[in-house]
Amino acid sequence: MRSDPPHDATESLRLLVRLLRRDAAGIRRCLQARPDALDELAAVAVDGGLSVVLLRALADSPLAQEISVKQQRALTRRCEHQATRYAVLEKGFAHVANVFDSADVPFMLLKGPYLAARFYGDPQGREFVDLDLLVRHADRRRAFSILEEAGYARRSRVLGNEALTAFFVHGFDFVADGVNLDLHWGLSRHPSFHLDESIVWERRGTFPLGGRSYDVLSDEHEVTLEVLALLRDIERGRPKIKSFVDLIQVVATFDATMPWDALFADSRSNGTYGPLVNVLSLSIDVADAHDLAPRLTASLAQHANRRVRSIRVALPLGPGPKRTDLSNRLWAARSHDALLGSWFVWWAVSLPFRRAVHGWPRPVASRPTATA
Repeated sequence: MRSDPPHDATESLRLLVRLLRRDAAGIRRCLQARPDALDELAAVAVDGGLSVVLLRALADSPLAQEISVKQQRALTRRCEHQATRYAVLEKGFAHVANVFDSADVPFMLLKGPYLAARFYGDPQGREFVDLDLLVRHADRRRAFSILEEAGYARRSRVLGNEALTAFFVHGFDFVADGVNLDLHWGLSRHPSFHLDESIVWERRGTFPLGGRSYDVLSDEHEVTLEVLALLRDIERGRPKIKSFVDLIQVVATFDATMPWDALFADSRSNGTYGPLVNVLSLSIDVADAHDLAPRLTASLAQHANRRVRSIRVALPLGPGPKRTDLSNRLWAARSHDALLGSWFVWWAVSLPFRRAVHGWPRPVASRPTATA
């Protein structure tokens, strides 16, 4: 049994995936099923942070003319806004990278310009609103100090004390002069996860960006990062179409070379087996992208008995208010490699800390950053 989101959002997701993969037959199939699919996709893209992705996918294509003038204007406004934001983020990122280099604190670049450059072809090829860096857990406190000395204020609130709060989350948010920065010391946080930090750093790769090379996650850990991020969104009742598109882009790019069987074998020991099987299966099903990642599809078929099948997960991907659905939370809970009761206890105990860090109104930096 497949788990699908609302029909219009599903069609928008599937059409966008085919546009990105330059699949002419797939595009025709989507448009034949619904002639107004492009205009609906434009509305979803504007709402879901995919305006840049959609316009670039339609560049030099006559299909762009099938989008209404109203939606074309909305897409263009979002792209212009992202261009302005990118200029600020690019300058802020160069400064932060230099600060960490000067302090001799290693970091990895996550998401943001790296994700856009590698999987969409250009650092400006996908909308993003902040920068994400990963440091070793042992460097967490030092990294806080480095950012504060560079003019960044922590937006994340703490409960009790910093160390206690940091136990329940995997990152804090910082801000300075319009640059939002998420500092991570882990890929995710749950007692069922046992990702070996030394392996994460040992297997890291590099990626060229803006005239220099940055450390980035290995391909296997990039897939794991995307999966765990999407699982958290589903758990919160706020899965985003952008997250599904990202994951499909990642697995389609990696499919020919990724040792999927080895990834699933390793995940049994680090607590990410259930999340990987369920989120990857769900994403491939929802996007109807089995042909784009045939090796992954074949590998997932060997783990079908681990899929959570009894609950139809609610995925409100399209425009409009997002809601938390109990079925989402239960689906996510059962996807973890943890007993349902222990998952609920962790969820309840960690909730105030997670809300303090990411959910409640947070202070804005009042002091300037030295980016000049």
